[in-house]
Amino acid sequence: MTNVCFPVISVRQVLLSTTLILCSVATMAQDSAVPVAQAPRPPGPQALSLKDLVKLLQTNNKTILSKRAEREITATGIERASAAFETTTNVAVTNGKSRTKNTFEEDLVRRDLGIYQRDGEDYTVGVSQLFSSGAKAELKTSLSRFITNTNAYDPARPPGVMDNRAAFGLSFTQPLARDAGFEVTGARLQVANLDTLAADHASLDTQTSAVAEGVIAYHELVLAQHRTAAALEKIRSGERLLTEARAMNRQGRLADSEVWEVENALARFASALSEARQGERERANRLRTLFMSASADSKDTLHATDALPAVAFTPMSFEESLGVALTKRQDFLMRKVMVEREGVQLSYAENQTLPRIDLVASYGINGLEYSEQTAFNWQRMSDYPTWSLGVQMQIPLDGNRQGRADLRAAALRREDAMLSLKAAEIAIANDIDTSLALRASVAERWELWRQIAEREQKQLDLERRKFTAGRSDVREVLQREERVINAKVSTLEQQAAYAKAQTMLDAAQGTLLERLP
Repeated sequence: MTNVCFPVISVRQVLLSTTLILCSVATMAQDSAVPVAQAPRPPGPQALSLKDLVKLLQTNNKTILSKRAEREITATGIERASAAFETTTNVAVTNGKSRTKNTFEEDLVRRDLGIYQRDGEDYTVGVSQLFSSGAKAELKTSLSRFITNTNAYDPARPPGVMDNRAAFGLSFTQPLARDAGFEVTGARLQVANLDTLAADHASLDTQTSAVAEGVIAYHELVLAQHRTAAALEKIRSGERLLTEARAMNRQGRLADSEVWEVENALARFASALSEARQGERERANRLRTLFMSASADSKDTLHATDALPAVAFTPMSFEESLGVALTKRQDFLMRKVMVEREGVQLSYAENQTLPRIDLVASYGINGLEYSEQTAFNWQRMSDYPTWSLGVQMQIPLDGNRQGRADLRAAALRREDAMLSLKAAEIAIANDIDTSLALRASVAERWELWRQIAEREQKQLDLERRKFTAGRSDVREVLQREERVINAKVSTLEQQAAYAKAQTMLDAAQGTLLERLP
């Protein structure tokens, strides 16, 4: 089918230049012999559904991505905290020489040598482990290969052989007050887990806020498209009436002032169309900003394809809505986690005010031989055991001022966290009340405007019949048609407002991400 553009007079060309340009482009596209693949493609609409928008926001929105990165950074704290329970191996290798002057008594024992000389190598390997009870254990073995000037010239020593002293031991320390028990030992790991959980809630809360902003912006774009369509509808209606008015004017049945009235209305409609298109572009670019897409990167205009949701008002009690919010609002859940976190910190601070009382024990065996293998002989080493068992204490004489100060600070932080939780609950309750009232108010206004639009349409139909019968004028019909379109736009505005109010209510309840497609 070939599109046909009827010629128009110069006045209309001035008033409706945009419409004529679009018509000319469509006709040229139909008649052109140039293949489509070779012809430059004019900007067209880029379809965007609400579902696609939500996906774009979740993958491209900077605020959402930043919060996710913060969550991943916070999660690394779990690994750092759990590293305290990681088995640690300690290895030391030294090689040295020592020269010290003997005391008078040492010189008597050391054969009047004057100095004490030791040349040797020392090897140590140890494995240490922290347990959930707070106990620390270390298993260590060592070997010292050395020779001194006191035994270097022993006739019984084989030539060039050094002494080899081997040792094997286990040490154990169990705190009995400060740092005792898993609640204290695992406090850092528990705090890291709670921090990660709080970061999860914060990330979801940010995602909810960003998606809510995007959904509201999407509905505003849909409404802007309706405003543009309404402006075009006014122009088409004005054009039709202008044609009829000019025909009647040529027949002497209509005054020039009536024609001018219609032409002025058309100019006003064209101005409104320009303003509507600018509003549509602004809202499209606002959406692009949310999912980080510059308008300069795409020649296509953004076009929302989903219709405004229907107004299906169902009353909801405040208590029911608040109950849902207190179980699903991510910012509220995050503050509950923070209260728990500060409770863990408070318990740890209370423990740190206790005196340090540790049970210490150690056991070891050692051997001294010319041969390394013989020195590490378990049977020979067991003949030379060493052990100790005791208690060590550390009690600040000034009452542990640092511990008491840390305890006061931890108590205040927990009190502040509980205050933040209560403030969040109050804010949520107010958000719920506002959203419920707004939704009910908008639903009421939508119903009123829907009735107004129906009555305006009936009045327009009556006026058109009167105009056909010659009992009305062009001005009255034009005004009636404009009022019908304005009433429809007002109805759509209330429908969009209801969609935004529902989005705000879902966000206030913490159910927005569940309800979206």
